[in-house]
Amino acid sequence: MAFFAFVSSVAFASFGSGPTTVTAQVAPDTYKDVYDGWKWWHVYCYRCHGVDAVGTTNAPNLTDPNGKLTDAAFLKIVREGRADKGMQAWDKLLDDKQIKQIHLYVRARTDKVLPAGRPDEVGPNKGPWVPPAGWPSRRGGS
Repeated sequence: MAFFAFVSSVAFASFGSGPTTVTAQVAPDTYKDVYDGWKWWHVYCYRCHGVDAVGTTNAPNLTDPNGKLTDAAFLKIVREGRADKGMQAWDKLLDDKQIKQIHLYVRARTDKVLPAGRPDEVGPNKGPWVPPAGWPSRRGGS
């Protein structure tokens, strides 16, 4: 599916004998990492933070742009937990790659580039989601 998302994100301006122009490309791993983050989310996080990261009475909405966390801050919180807020540490069950994938999924929801639902069903024609060109931006320490 990552290959499909990569190929789908490339737009060709012409197919004639002249030069072909290609628009910006999405990193081929972006879709896979968001999809894997969504899967980990539904194993470990949704019970408290909601199915689409929108929060519950037990835990905050993580799609609020005002509460956006950097990769480092998100990693620290998930690894160590927040005992004062009732969040357990996940360092025994999730490695750094998995936590970063979860964060990329949350960022896609926060940045409103990923609609609610399964990433393999919310794209064009109810197929795989296609990350927008240039997303995610790494500006701002994220």
